[in-house]
Amino acid sequence: MKLHKKASLPKVSTITLPGSKSISHRALIAADLSGMPIESIKGLSGCDDTQFLLRAIQNQQQEKHDFGDGATPLHFFMVLAAAKNKPLVLTGSERLMQRPHGDLINLLSQCDSVIKQTPQEIIIDKGIQSFQSITADATRSSQHISAMMLVAPLFPGLKEIVITDKPASFPYIKLTADLMRIFGVDTFISEENILIETGSYQPPETLQIEPDWSAAAFFYSLVSCAPGMSILLKGLRLNSMQGDSALANFYYELGVSSTQTEDGILISHSGKFNPNPVVNLINYPDCAPTIMATCAYLRINASFTGLENLVLKESNRLEAMAVNLKQTGANISLRNGAYFLSYDENILANTPLDIKTHGDHRIAMAIAIFGLKHTVNIDNPECVSKSFPGFWQQWSHWFHSDR
Repeated sequence: MKLHKKASLPKVSTITLPGSKSISHRALIAADLSGMPIESIKGLSGCDDTQFLLRAIQNQQQEKHDFGDGATPLHFFMVLAAAKNKPLVLTGSERLMQRPHGDLINLLSQCDSVIKQTPQEIIIDKGIQSFQSITADATRSSQHISAMMLVAPLFPGLKEIVITDKPASFPYIKLTADLMRIFGVDTFISEENILIETGSYQPPETLQIEPDWSAAAFFYSLVSCAPGMSILLKGLRLNSMQGDSALANFYYELGVSSTQTEDGILISHSGKFNPNPVVNLINYPDCAPTIMATCAYLRINASFTGLENLVLKESNRLEAMAVNLKQTGANISLRNGAYFLSYDENILANTPLDIKTHGDHRIAMAIAIFGLKHTVNIDNPECVSKSFPGFWQQWSHWFHSDR
């Protein structure tokens, strides 16, 4: 797909974001365990990942499930099936099967599950037999902890998840606890341990899924890079259960003000930049490609920490961003544990960019901001359906796309 900006850009626009993927996944598990009809969940994400989990839950009688590139639906459903002691075979794309699943398999084995992994499949031979105190390594992800939290109330007594090191993505653990609370189950959470009593999920009459804050990142990026522009992000709230709402603070340093209105958040270009931001993204890995791309577009000498786990995502995002941003004149270098952006001279704005997405939705959407300066050739635009199926339609307010 060839992307380039329109001759005239609207100064004020309204955007409808998809439902939060993270809340949708947790809500689907809690709904299944509470007997809540799926139809009572309003605003459920329509992205590929959520649809993989929805289909698996609706077809639990099947003996094999394919999750494509979806690590989150695979992990959440694996634990749901293990909690119900259902022998199953789980599979997916080559990249998905290469991604790390050992942390979750280890937690399940501490509950006397028997899980086998081959290069092509994960096989549940025996599900959870007991669940009391388990120990989790959360340095690479917190996803396996959230999955175990969601099924913990099904088992008798006090359950404890001991966290051995400072967890990555701790806001996602908090999100899981918040969602469980909506369904009537209280938890105690800290960065050291999580405590969950026996309980039963009580379905709310309805549940409205918040718009997705991680999807908002691309429009924050656009406003940051386009002076005079404002966008209303319909239905989004600054007071959100999603950790990625920290985007409002990150982008304040990149020239974007966020104003809560009755209809959503109005983001506007303020013109006030921090020329040397220091950005720690250990808790916000989904936002990393977009914030890096914004800083590169603005040629800001930013430094980043907390990027180590980007190599474990749908692509090696750190390498993919480095290679793609190199075409724009931006260089990423590692010094003293932090990644720094620096810039070559004389990169012409009219030089086309050939973007290799590696099939990664967030790479495609993050790099799309360079359509303001360049003609951008994106090799796999369809990959955005993993999290934001309507992205290119929304992006068309400001850009032409030739397929």
